[in-house]
Amino acid sequence: MIRRYNNSPFAQRLVACVAGSLVLALMWGPQEGVQEDYGYAFRQAVLKPRVFVFIALGVGACVLITYWPRIRPYLGRPGVSPTFVGGLTVVASYTLLQWDSQIGNGKLGTVNTAISSADGISPLAAAFYGWLHWVLFLVTFVVAAAATMRRIAILAWVGAGLALVSGVIAFYAHSLAVEFTGSDDHSFGAVGALIGFLTIAVACATSALSPNQVARGRAVFSQLLDWRPGLLVAAAGTLAGLLSFSSNTWIAPQGVNATFSDTYALFEGSDLSAVALAYLQWLGWALFFVTAVVSLVACYLRLRWLGWIGAVLGIVSVVLTLLTLNRISTLAPSLNIVGSTGPWQNLGAGGWFACFAFSLLAAGAAVAATTPGLEKTRLPSGAPASKAGQTAAAMGQRIGSTNKSLILIGIAIALFYPPTMTDFWQKVLVTEIGVYVLLAVGLNVVVGWAGLLDLGFIAFYAIGSYTTAYLVGSLPHKPPSWLHMTPLLAIPFAVGVCLLAGLALGAPTLRLRGDYLAIVTLGFGEIIRIAAINNPFNLTNSTRGPSPTVPHPVIHMGPLSIKWGLNNLQYWYLLLVIIIIVVVLFYRLEGSRIGRAWAAIREDEIAAQASGINTTRVKLLAFAIGASTSGITGVFFASQVGYFNPDNFVLNNSILVVAYVVFGGMGSLAGAMAGAAVLTWLPEFLKDQVPADDRQMWIGAILLLMMIFRPAGLLPAKRRKAELSGFGVAASSETRAVPVSEGL
Repeated sequence: MIRRYNNSPFAQRLVACVAGSLVLALMWGPQEGVQEDYGYAFRQAVLKPRVFVFIALGVGACVLITYWPRIRPYLGRPGVSPTFVGGLTVVASYTLLQWDSQIGNGKLGTVNTAISSADGISPLAAAFYGWLHWVLFLVTFVVAAAATMRRIAILAWVGAGLALVSGVIAFYAHSLAVEFTGSDDHSFGAVGALIGFLTIAVACATSALSPNQVARGRAVFSQLLDWRPGLLVAAAGTLAGLLSFSSNTWIAPQGVNATFSDTYALFEGSDLSAVALAYLQWLGWALFFVTAVVSLVACYLRLRWLGWIGAVLGIVSVVLTLLTLNRISTLAPSLNIVGSTGPWQNLGAGGWFACFAFSLLAAGAAVAATTPGLEKTRLPSGAPASKAGQTAAAMGQRIGSTNKSLILIGIAIALFYPPTMTDFWQKVLVTEIGVYVLLAVGLNVVVGWAGLLDLGFIAFYAIGSYTTAYLVGSLPHKPPSWLHMTPLLAIPFAVGVCLLAGLALGAPTLRLRGDYLAIVTLGFGEIIRIAAINNPFNLTNSTRGPSPTVPHPVIHMGPLSIKWGLNNLQYWYLLLVIIIIVVVLFYRLEGSRIGRAWAAIREDEIAAQASGINTTRVKLLAFAIGASTSGITGVFFASQVGYFNPDNFVLNNSILVVAYVVFGGMGSLAGAMAGAAVLTWLPEFLKDQVPADDRQMWIGAILLLMMIFRPAGLLPAKRRKAELSGFGVAASSETRAVPVSEGL
């Protein structure tokens, strides 16, 4: 009998899942093991309730795997996927995000411990932080999951109502708790829970309204965006504007914590300019309501001329908001407002969220203005005016409006979200995320488009940095007086030097492929690093690095004078401009003749050569163009940090950039940027969530899950996705084997 159970696939699967859940129970929480007693961590995990939670998760995973063929058809129904996404968002907000940034680690359990025994706390807040939050989530999630999987319309509307009520209760209970503690809170736990519950509500509404039995790809998001192009964006801008003008802090978040109306009271009767004072008194609200009404009406009625008016109003409102923020932050020190030191300092999130809201309203109106109505859809010249042709043309325009909406939303976030971050996250954004996004974009040319595995890419980054240090006079050998320049002027020189270095690497390695090419490029990267350490002819100053440090960029053009280095935000906007220029150029390059030649070489170099492609020239161009991007990144890095040494350019960094490209999606510009952003953000985020010794283990687990469930990457290129799943083949959870010739 024992042998029969041992040979049972279900028994083996159950044992594996339970054992894995026990390991996760040991991983969760603070590091509890000690060298003198290796069983301490195990006893702590077993004696605490969390082990039963993880065992239940393991048994659930076993059941899910066993009955997956029966469960899978239900998961493809409208609203099911966003229901689970919303549920995961709520769970993440409960367990990972902070609910009060001034109480301990800010987690929900810590806040509950702090307020549960306090007198005078609201019963609703006490109940929510104690037990109600999990009850609301479980009831809402179970009802929503059952409704969407079973397609019960009435139950779906009940789930939508429960989700809305639960989200409001979570947000309101958090407000009551913050009001009771009187803390200067800047946490995002309540916002995350609200977003999760709203996602579940939208999923339930979609399930109740959709006539389809099977959800089409990205059905929830696409249907909302395509119903009235730009309307969802304008609605989001309206909601953000209401929050900004009604409750968010505009100035002195660490002091008086003044909202929009409080800010007017602070500056009334001061020397503030008439326009800024009017904005705080009535003009801000007036601009918001007018812009919101014009944009929403233009999107709903599809009035193109009204859309252009809404876009102009939104842009003008952003300019006036920025002008007001500059004036109040400049005047605040003379009024002795706590924490104010000068222009653009001590500002709260309210003003930046107002700019974000006006940007979304302008974006929604612009999408409505540039998307013709269905009655104006034109087919190509000579095409038959069939219903199918009209449908295809309309679908193409809807896809275009969706892409425009996403691009404009991304630009608005990139412009106005970073100022609301803490100094730590601003530094991470500039020195980690932004730099590696640029490097990943450059390496994507070599690895993703041309199919050449380069493990020494960080060497070009080092060459760009040292070229900048030489041209600004920070190395032992000084440039001639006519060649001495500021960092920004060094960009074309660094690009040129890295381009030549790329040609120097590419020329001897043209005959190599696969692992052999990887080994040679790896050696090239190490040669550059070791040469920088050995300091030949006293060129690099060895491990001492540039001395004096590389100066910050400066621009003097008549009355315009800009000096970087005061804070990280200045460098972020410079980096944003560089990224946008590089991405636009590379996007055009991908669809050009050279880009198609790279794709042909990646698929089959012999066939590409037989078809007339000069493979030698095209491969050299891939190395040169990819290396030139590292040159730009090296200029930015050297001028931003000022000091660096060869330890900044180790082999591990080259391998990380390759991992970012593969994780995001080889051959995809958006995927390379997303992979670099996620994998550079994740370790910094996990610093406050898991013990330091366990951090790499969690990152490795995430990478393994990606390899299993999304082998093409986060945002894969269409061609790469087709290689792994095939054309016209139904999606499958099984990972397909990829031939060696189709890999790296």
